[in-house]
Amino acid sequence: MNTEFIKYHPGSNTYIIQKKAYFENSVLLKGNLIVGASCNFWQELRVEGNLELGKNSLVKGDVQAHNAIIGPHCEIRGSLQVDKDLTLMDDVDIAGSATCGGQMLVRPGCSVGFVKAETLLELVGKVSIKDIEAGTKVIVRSE
Repeated sequence: MNTEFIKYHPGSNTYIIQKKAYFENSVLLKGNLIVGASCNFWQELRVEGNLELGKNSLVKGDVQAHNAIIGPHCEIRGSLQVDKDLTLMDDVDIAGSATCGGQMLVRPGCSVGFVKAETLLELVGKVSIKDIEAGTKVIVRSE
C-alpha cells in the first residue's frame, strides 16, 4: 500500500488520506479513516473503524467498515458492508449491495442494487433501489 498520501492521528486512531490520492492495491486499515475528495481505490477498501469517504471518490472493489458516511457523488463498483450505521449522501452509486447492522439513511439521487438494514432504512427524496431485503422497516420522505 502506498503510504505517501496518508497521515495518522494517534490520539483518535484516525488515518487521513489527502484529496486526489489513489491506491492501486487493496487498503486495510486498523482504525478510523477520513478520505479526502476525489480519491481512487482500484481494489477493495476495509476499515476496522469508522469511514468517511470524501465526495467524488471511487472504489472499484468492496468496502467494509464499522460505521460509514459515504460522501456525495461517490461510486462503489462492488458491495458495501457496514457493521452499524450507514449514511449515503446525495448521488452515491453502488453497483452491488449495501448492508448495515443498524440504521441506513439514503439521500436523493442515490442508486443501489440491493439494500438491507437491520433496524431502519430511511429513504429521502428520489432514490433508485432495485431490491430491499424482506422484513426491513422502511421510512420514505420527501426532501
